[in-house]
Amino acid sequence: MPTPAKTSRTDIVAIARALVEASGPDALTLGAVAERAGIRPPSLYKHFADRAAILKAVEIGVLHDLEQVLRRETRGTAAADRVASMAAAYRRFARAAPHRYRAIYSGNAFNDPEIREACLFSAQPLFDELQRAGIAEARTLPLSRTMVAFLHGFVLMEIGNAFQLGGDIEEAFATGLEIILRELR
Repeated sequence: MPTPAKTSRTDIVAIARALVEASGPDALTLGAVAERAGIRPPSLYKHFADRAAILKAVEIGVLHDLEQVLRRETRGTAAADRVASMAAAYRRFARAAPHRYRAIYSGNAFNDPEIREACLFSAQPLFDELQRAGIAEARTLPLSRTMVAFLHGFVLMEIGNAFQLGGDIEEAFATGLEIILRELR
Protein backbone atom coordinates (compact mmCIF):
# COMPACT_ATOMS: atom_id res chain seq x y z
CA MET A 1 0.00 0.00 0.00
CA PRO A 2 1.44 3.43 -0.97
CA THR A 3 2.38 5.91 1.73
CA PRO A 4 -0.19 8.72 2.04
CA ALA A 5 0.96 12.08 0.72
CA LYS A 6 2.24 14.44 3.38
CA THR A 7 1.45 17.49 1.31
CA SER A 8 -0.56 18.53 -1.69
CA ARG A 9 0.02 20.67 -4.75
CA THR A 10 -2.09 23.40 -3.10
CA ASP A 11 0.03 23.24 0.07
CA ILE A 12 3.24 23.49 -1.94
CA VAL A 13 2.00 26.54 -3.86
CA ALA A 14 0.93 28.22 -0.60
CA ILE A 15 4.36 27.58 0.92
CA ALA A 16 6.10 28.81 -2.23
CA ARG A 17 3.97 31.92 -2.31
CA ALA A 18 4.75 32.67 1.33
CA LEU A 19 8.46 32.39 0.54
CA VAL A 20 8.10 34.71 -2.46
CA GLU A 21 6.02 37.23 -0.51
CA ALA A 22 8.51 37.28 2.36
CA SER A 23 11.76 37.46 0.43
CA GLY A 24 11.17 37.53 -3.32
CA PRO A 25 11.23 34.96 -6.13
CA ASP A 26 14.89 34.10 -5.50
CA ALA A 27 13.94 32.77 -2.06
CA LEU A 28 11.87 30.06 -3.68
CA THR A 29 14.13 27.04 -3.69
CA LEU A 30 13.15 23.39 -3.66
CA GLY A 31 15.01 22.97 -0.39
CA ALA A 32 13.17 25.84 1.29
CA VAL A 33 9.77 24.62 0.08
CA ALA A 34 10.46 21.04 1.15
CA GLU A 35 11.73 22.12 4.56
CA ARG A 36 8.61 24.18 5.25
CA ALA A 37 6.40 21.34 3.98
CA GLY A 38 8.17 18.84 6.24
CA ILE A 39 9.19 16.62 3.35
CA ARG A 40 12.35 15.77 1.44
CA PRO A 41 13.01 17.79 -1.75
CA PRO A 42 12.58 14.79 -4.11
CA SER A 43 8.97 14.48 -2.87
CA LEU A 44 8.18 17.78 -4.59
CA TYR A 45 8.63 16.07 -7.96
CA LYS A 46 5.42 14.15 -7.33
CA HIS A 47 3.62 17.47 -7.82
CA PHE A 48 5.90 19.71 -9.91
CA ALA A 49 8.56 19.09 -12.54
CA ASP A 50 10.96 21.67 -11.10
CA ARG A 51 11.34 25.03 -9.34
CA ALA A 52 10.16 26.89 -12.45
CA ALA A 53 6.88 24.98 -12.38
CA ILE A 54 6.30 25.96 -8.76
CA LEU A 55 7.14 29.60 -9.49
CA LYS A 56 4.78 29.48 -12.48
CA ALA A 57 1.94 28.33 -10.21
CA VAL A 58 2.71 31.21 -7.83
CA GLU A 59 2.79 33.71 -10.71
CA ILE A 60 -0.54 32.51 -12.08
CA GLY A 61 -2.09 32.72 -8.61
CA VAL A 62 -0.84 36.27 -8.09
CA LEU A 63 -2.16 37.34 -11.50
CA HIS A 64 -5.57 35.91 -10.60
CA ASP A 65 -5.48 37.78 -7.29
CA LEU A 66 -4.64 40.99 -9.15
CA GLU A 67 -7.69 40.51 -11.39
CA GLN A 68 -9.92 40.14 -8.33
CA VAL A 69 -8.49 43.26 -6.70
CA LEU A 70 -8.98 45.31 -9.87
CA ARG A 71 -12.60 44.24 -10.17
CA ARG A 72 -13.36 44.68 -6.47
CA GLU A 73 -11.72 48.09 -6.08
CA THR A 74 -12.87 49.84 -9.27
CA ARG A 75 -15.11 52.75 -8.28
CA GLY A 76 -16.91 55.69 -9.81
CA THR A 77 -19.42 56.36 -12.53
CA ALA A 78 -17.38 58.28 -15.09
CA ALA A 79 -15.06 56.16 -17.24
CA ALA A 80 -11.93 58.14 -16.35
CA ASP A 81 -12.73 57.89 -12.63
CA ARG A 82 -13.25 54.14 -12.89
CA VAL A 83 -9.98 53.58 -14.74
CA ALA A 84 -8.14 55.92 -12.34
CA SER A 85 -9.49 53.96 -9.35
CA MET A 86 -8.38 50.75 -11.05
CA ALA A 87 -4.89 52.22 -11.54
CA ALA A 88 -4.76 53.20 -7.87
CA ALA A 89 -5.83 49.65 -6.90
CA TYR A 90 -3.08 48.21 -9.09
CA ARG A 91 -0.53 50.46 -7.39
CA ARG A 92 -1.78 49.52 -3.90
CA PHE A 93 -1.58 45.84 -4.85
CA ALA A 94 2.06 46.21 -5.85
CA ARG A 95 3.04 48.34 -2.86
CA ALA A 96 1.27 46.08 -0.35
CA ALA A 97 3.55 43.13 -1.17
CA PRO A 98 6.45 44.18 -3.40
CA HIS A 99 8.06 40.73 -3.50
CA ARG A 100 4.76 39.18 -4.54
CA TYR A 101 4.38 41.82 -7.24
CA ARG A 102 7.86 41.13 -8.61
CA ALA A 103 6.83 37.52 -9.22
CA ILE A 104 4.45 38.54 -12.01
CA TYR A 105 5.35 39.60 -15.53
CA SER A 106 8.33 37.27 -15.33
CA GLY A 107 8.83 37.31 -19.06
CA ASN A 108 7.65 33.72 -19.26
CA ALA A 109 4.37 34.84 -20.79
CA PHE A 110 6.12 34.95 -24.12
CA ASN A 111 6.96 31.26 -23.84
CA ASP A 112 4.23 29.81 -21.67
CA PRO A 113 0.61 29.80 -22.81
CA GLU A 114 -0.73 29.32 -19.27
CA ILE A 115 1.09 32.40 -17.98
CA ARG A 116 0.06 34.36 -21.07
CA GLU A 117 -3.56 33.35 -20.38
CA ALA A 118 -3.22 34.48 -16.74
CA CYS A 119 -1.75 37.82 -17.89
CA LEU A 120 -4.72 38.34 -20.19
CA PHE A 121 -7.09 37.32 -17.40
CA SER A 122 -5.57 39.91 -15.06
CA ALA A 123 -5.86 42.58 -17.77
CA GLN A 124 -9.51 41.79 -18.54
CA PRO A 125 -10.92 44.31 -16.04
CA LEU A 126 -9.06 47.08 -17.85
CA PHE A 127 -10.26 45.85 -21.25
CA ASP A 128 -13.81 45.75 -19.89
CA GLU A 129 -13.61 49.29 -18.52
CA LEU A 130 -12.21 50.70 -21.74
CA GLN A 131 -14.90 49.01 -23.78
CA ARG A 132 -17.53 50.21 -21.29
CA ALA A 133 -16.15 53.74 -21.80
CA GLY A 134 -16.81 53.46 -25.51
CA ILE A 135 -13.19 53.14 -26.62
CA ALA A 136 -13.13 51.66 -30.09
CA GLU A 137 -12.05 48.03 -30.18
CA ALA A 138 -9.01 48.95 -32.31
CA ARG A 139 -7.88 51.39 -29.57
CA THR A 140 -8.51 49.13 -26.55
CA LEU A 141 -5.34 47.06 -26.82
CA PRO A 142 -2.96 49.99 -27.49
CA LEU A 143 -4.47 52.03 -24.65
CA SER A 144 -4.36 49.00 -22.32
CA ARG A 145 -0.70 48.41 -23.16
CA THR A 146 0.11 52.04 -22.47
CA MET A 147 -1.67 51.92 -19.12
CA VAL A 148 -0.07 48.65 -18.01
CA ALA A 149 3.39 49.77 -19.13
CA PHE A 150 3.01 53.00 -17.17
CA LEU A 151 1.67 51.27 -14.06
CA HIS A 152 4.19 48.43 -14.11
CA GLY A 153 7.13 50.73 -14.71
CA PHE A 154 5.98 53.24 -12.12
CA VAL A 155 5.39 50.69 -9.36
CA LEU A 156 8.63 48.84 -10.08
CA MET A 157 10.51 52.11 -9.74
CA GLU A 158 8.52 53.01 -6.64
CA ILE A 159 8.98 49.72 -4.80
CA GLY A 160 12.62 49.69 -5.89
CA ASN A 161 13.11 53.15 -4.36
CA ALA A 162 14.27 54.48 -7.74
CA PHE A 163 12.58 57.89 -7.52
CA GLN A 164 15.53 59.79 -6.09
CA LEU A 165 15.45 63.03 -8.09
CA GLY A 166 13.09 64.80 -5.70
CA GLY A 167 9.60 66.03 -6.38
CA ASP A 168 6.29 64.66 -5.31
CA ILE A 169 5.76 61.02 -6.30
CA GLU A 170 1.98 61.27 -5.87
CA GLU A 171 1.96 64.21 -8.28
CA ALA A 172 4.09 62.25 -10.75
CA PHE A 173 1.66 59.32 -10.61
CA ALA A 174 -1.35 61.60 -11.05
CA THR A 175 0.29 63.41 -13.97
CA GLY A 176 1.17 60.19 -15.80
CA LEU A 177 -2.30 58.84 -15.25
CA GLU A 178 -3.91 62.09 -16.38
CA ILE A 179 -1.99 62.00 -19.65
CA ILE A 180 -3.13 58.45 -20.37
CA LEU A 181 -6.73 59.11 -19.33
CA ARG A 182 -7.17 62.09 -21.68
CA GLU A 183 -8.55 59.65 -24.22
CA LEU A 184 -11.40 58.88 -21.83
CA ARG A 185 -12.41 62.48 -21.08
